[in-house]
Amino acid sequence: MEKPACYIFSGLGADERVFDQIDFGVFTPVFIPWEPLSYRNQTLESYVKQLSRHVKTPDPILIGISFGGIIAQEMSSLFGNCPVLILSSVKMRSELPFSMRFSGVIGLHKLIPMKRVLGNKSINHWLFGTQTDQERKTLDQILADSDPVFTKWAIHQVANWERTEKIPAKVLHIHGEADRIFPIRKVTPDYIIPGGTHFMTVSEHEEVSKVIQEALRRLHYSLPLRV
Repeated sequence: MEKPACYIFSGLGADERVFDQIDFGVFTPVFIPWEPLSYRNQTLESYVKQLSRHVKTPDPILIGISFGGIIAQEMSSLFGNCPVLILSSVKMRSELPFSMRFSGVIGLHKLIPMKRVLGNKSINHWLFGTQTDQERKTLDQILADSDPVFTKWAIHQVANWERTEKIPAKVLHIHGEADRIFPIRKVTPDYIIPGGTHFMTVSEHEEVSKVIQEALRRLHYSLPLRV
């Protein structure tokens, strides 16, 4: 019997390497890579439609971590409000930290020297909550491979995300107790990873794997039956 597929969007400035140690159980992960923007000021809606071409089933389960969680939620309506699993993410604008929402209003994020930020190891290690030399090395490699242009565009999309209500689809949310980018006090997750940081798919991969498998089973049972 073929394993059910789930389509995965990584975080801002990240790629599928953040899931290298995750065990999806009976589900087959299909990683959708970030694509270059089609045009300079591409809208979030347009970019979501662009990526949706990689989803090959009418009733998918979408998974997104961090910025990928926003993408997955916005894409759900293109597939009949399909179920979504988000990790280290938010479900609407009010869950964003005040600093991000304020930056979206005044445009402060536009002044960020992105190459310098991506290369600032000490700040990024603190923000992502890396705990070991190997975790720091992995994060450094991921950020070094990030596209500064796309990353700056993605930060703008997060800071200006207009969603004021949760999407109508079934959404399950996994969040780390010690997440510094999206503090847990602002969100209402279904599962909390004790001590989990924004890098918890790496640092707490065994616990996160168990929770992901449980959440995917719940979402799979919510899919419509097809004869």
